[in-house]
Amino acid sequence: MNNSNTSIFINKDYNPIIAQVILRRYWWWVLLLIIFFMSVAFFYLRYTKPVYDSTTLIQLVEKDQGKQLLEIDNINKRIDISTEIELLRSQLLFDMTIARMNMNVSVFSKGKILTEEKYHQNTFTILPYSLSDSSLCDIPIWIETLENRKIRLSYSLLGRNYSKVSAINQTIKTSHFEIGFKVNNWQSLKQEDVSNDLYFTFNNQKNLAARLISNLEVNPVDANAKTIELRYTGNNPELCRDIIKSVSLTFFNYDEEMKRKGADNILAFIQIQLDSISGELKDSKDSLTDFQRKSHLTDPEGTGGSLSENMDKFQDILFDLENELTTLKVVNSKLKTEPNRLDIYRLIPEMLGKSYESSLTKQITDLNTLLERKEELLTNVTENNSELKNLNTRIQSKIQYIRRSIEVIQERIRSQVQVISGKIGEIEGEYIKLPQKKMEYNRLKSLQDLNEKYYTLLTEKKVMYSISNAGYTSSNRVLNEASLSSIPFSPNRKMVYASFIFIGFVFGIGFLFIKYITFNEINTIEDLKNLLPDKITILGNIPQLKETSEYSQLMVHSSPKSILAESMRNIRTNLSFVNPNAQVIAISSSISGEGKTFVALNLAGIISLSGKKTIVIDLDLRKPKVHLGLNVSNEAGISNLIVKQAELDSCIRKSEIDNLDFITAGPIPPNPSELILSDSFFEILEELKSRYDIVIIDNPPVGLVTDGVQILAKADIPIYIFKAHYSKRIFAGRVRELFEMNQISHLNIILNGTKNFKGKYGYGYGYGYGQGYYEEENKKKKKGRSS
Repeated sequence: MNNSNTSIFINKDYNPIIAQVILRRYWWWVLLLIIFFMSVAFFYLRYTKPVYDSTTLIQLVEKDQGKQLLEIDNINKRIDISTEIELLRSQLLFDMTIARMNMNVSVFSKGKILTEEKYHQNTFTILPYSLSDSSLCDIPIWIETLENRKIRLSYSLLGRNYSKVSAINQTIKTSHFEIGFKVNNWQSLKQEDVSNDLYFTFNNQKNLAARLISNLEVNPVDANAKTIELRYTGNNPELCRDIIKSVSLTFFNYDEEMKRKGADNILAFIQIQLDSISGELKDSKDSLTDFQRKSHLTDPEGTGGSLSENMDKFQDILFDLENELTTLKVVNSKLKTEPNRLDIYRLIPEMLGKSYESSLTKQITDLNTLLERKEELLTNVTENNSELKNLNTRIQSKIQYIRRSIEVIQERIRSQVQVISGKIGEIEGEYIKLPQKKMEYNRLKSLQDLNEKYYTLLTEKKVMYSISNAGYTSSNRVLNEASLSSIPFSPNRKMVYASFIFIGFVFGIGFLFIKYITFNEINTIEDLKNLLPDKITILGNIPQLKETSEYSQLMVHSSPKSILAESMRNIRTNLSFVNPNAQVIAISSSISGEGKTFVALNLAGIISLSGKKTIVIDLDLRKPKVHLGLNVSNEAGISNLIVKQAELDSCIRKSEIDNLDFITAGPIPPNPSELILSDSFFEILEELKSRYDIVIIDNPPVGLVTDGVQILAKADIPIYIFKAHYSKRIFAGRVRELFEMNQISHLNIILNGTKNFKGKYGYGYGYGYGQGYYEEENKKKKKGRSS
């Protein structure tokens, strides 16, 4: 086959005629694709679980009346809400949430495709009393309704099957569990059991919480207003709402409990210190009283007043310094390699009022924050987690930093202690000069005053923090109650249908576009004019006719007033303008089925009706059709004449029309190309020209073989046939090749089978051009298409 027939044709320019053809022929594909994608959307919505969501808005509110009264900040005051957000997101809080909801049993309805969790939508209720084997958790226990209002429970455990039949509304006990099975509506249960498979499972609380927490979202709304939005998504709207309500309630209770414990710990520490000082104060008072009674010393103040005041001053300073050293030892003892977060937290109040309070309190607070973060991580990750390892490193670094700070502070305080002790030693030296009784009295009195001062200080602290703690209230509140949505937010039915319809429309338009750019048919004369060289001549077009026939037929004589006859007469007139003295007309096409034999017969018929003696030669020696169209045998013909196996007169046959004769192709020879191009044929042609006015040659299709090109080139009027809605646009390339290779100098075109005619008569046929040119994998008769 010629390469021009196999190449891909692409329409690069806009052609409104082609666009109309594509729309008229394939518009229903757009509708079909839209319907198809609407069906896809329907099944997508039908078998996709709906997703609901429930949201609530909470606000963290604190009231500190103690601050207004005492002008101190409460120990429970929140600085920001990041800690609360992390707590709300934590597995720890969610585990407590699920435990609060008592979701010990889950019920499911399994359909052919989807499985639905029946949360608070059951026709029956499972009341779990006991579970003796925890390995049964998360294993389906199937429910089957029986006659006489009975049910069968069946399950498999460790490769062994178990079954239990029981009446409804009774306690069911097996070797693994004991439950109560309460039926709310027996008929509904039976109907549901017929349509779906029902089963329930005992939940492992840890696994259940780990599965459900992924759908929880916690987002800050306004940090200044301390508002947080909680959102939960799932396939059951009631479950979403209940989880959100339980999360907020669990958080409020846990937050309040933790704050209360923190305040109680500080007050307990102050009380321990008060109890200790109270004993020391009592002992000092008793010692002073005993000394006064024994020594009869009632007014020792007048003697060493000045020394006593100085002694008291330096004793106070020394006591404070020693107290600070003691506190530092306590803090240092708590800073172990693996410190306890609660012990670290309790160190904060011990540094109240100390000289190093500002420097160490922040460090201890930061360490406490790191330990809190470590506890949160340990609820979700293992010890090998990279973030946890990094956090441990930071904790150890912080501990080392605090210890170094403590060492520096201790050294500074010890230096101060040495200085103060020296001062006290000097004063005591002065006291040696006083009477022994007065010195002892002052010593005891100084110790008593010191204990009273420290006791009074701690008592004041306790009162202040008690008032502050009592005045602090946590008024966390829900601004928007958890919603129960009856409409799923996903999938959005309108959006899904609109999207799939749009996709179907886009695919449809894409299909039309592909059909347009790959459109490879010739439909109108205008198409041919745009595709062919300017040198060609358009003789006319022939309408597509209605009647069908397997082979080309001679018809113009039987219907002289038909549109077929009119179109043939128009072509005959145009031929007289092309070459008034023409004798030889050669008709060819690109491939078989384009109607060259039909045109040859009927053009010969219309010319003969005008009075000219005409003969038709079937030169298509590979696949002859003239004898079929005229309903005669093909025993002898042009192939016999060329090889001189017959006489010319014996091969010329008469047709139904006067002045119209024809010569069939004859037996198919093994070497058709050699016969067609032989001198014998041209001798026969010259003889026929002497006998007839017009010789019409039914040439082989030059798109398949090249032996017919020479006949076209030597003909007085070469005619090339295209068939509307059948011939490919790339066939025009073959015509261009004939001109470009100078194989022909002029060519005339007829477009066969056009649909823009309306006539009374009709004719159509179709056949393939097969053996001898190329092999067809599937031979199809094309009926209903004109010649």
